Amino acid sequence: MHWISFLFLIITFFIGQRILINDYSAFEEIVFFLLMVFFFTNSILAELDARSRYQNYKQIKDHLYLNGYHERILRTMLKSMCQRDAALVAANELGMGKSCALYFKSHGYKWYHLIPDFVFDQPLFLFTKYFWMSTFFVPVYHPKVDFYSLPSERIHLFIN
Repeated sequence: MHWISFLFLIITFFIGQRILINDYSAFEEIVFFLLMVFFFTNSILAELDARSRYQNYKQIKDHLYLNGYHERILRTMLKSMCQRDAALVAANELGMGKSCALYFKSHGYKWYHLIPDFVFDQPLFLFTKYFWMSTFFVPVYHPKVDFYSLPSERIHLFIN
């Protein structure tokens, strides 16, 4: 997500330079300005999404470490590819990656399932407060386990 955000900022910069350097008509300037706003906004949303997925990652890692592998823990991460990736990274770090990947695969998810399921089922969901809060404004999660202070052999308790 950070790379996408950086790419969008570069595109925004080049569009802005084009507007300043070239002499366009009013209509063309408006189109370029709207493109610039679009890419800048998406850059910010990509960063907010990355921050939210990091909160999901910390929470899932805590739950998996404290409770062991349970599908009910991973069920909440089925919503989007980004959440599944966050859960998969956390599970991999705890030695539960294969089980986690199999769980997602058993629900029919593959690498190319980028768009969240709800977009097809309820496209207006994108305009709800719940979507915006759960996607871009997830509250900060303070981990219950300090993984940096644990010996490395203690982290890999749950090898598949």
